Amino acid sequence: MSLTSCYDEPDFIADNTTPTGLGSAPVSANELFDLATRTPISTTNNANTRQYAAGTEIKYELQFFSESPVKEINVYETVGTGTRTKVKTYPYAPAFSKTDRTDTLVVSYTVPRAPVGTNVRIDTEVLNQNNLNVIRTLWIRIRQ
Repeated sequence: MSLTSCYDEPDFIADNTTPTGLGSAPVSANELFDLATRTPISTTNNANTRQYAAGTEIKYELQFFSESPVKEINVYETVGTGTRTKVKTYPYAPAFSKTDRTDTLVVSYTVPRAPVGTNVRIDTEVLNQNNLNVIRTLWIRIRQ
């Protein structure tokens, strides 16, 4: 008697993307750390939201991948109850990390001037050429 079986090898990209009629949306899920302090940046607006002084430059590494071609990475901010504003665009440049098995980008964001205690929402968008996207949201609070 002999037994045979089929084993389907895991495929990280296929297992984590959802094709649409337009192609696939990008995927990004790494924890976003302030690279200067090696501490996580808040992904929700609550009592533990990290505080930064106006003018501080925050750098964080965004890891992402996409089955469809990436067009650009956009950074938006919403200060308090204000309007969402695009503050930076990074044209896509392949930066594959063999360690993380994703493209990586160190994003630089400068904390805006606003009254102490103001909440700031930072949206980082990976936008594909097919206009499908993924948005990663961070929250900070202005301190003195």
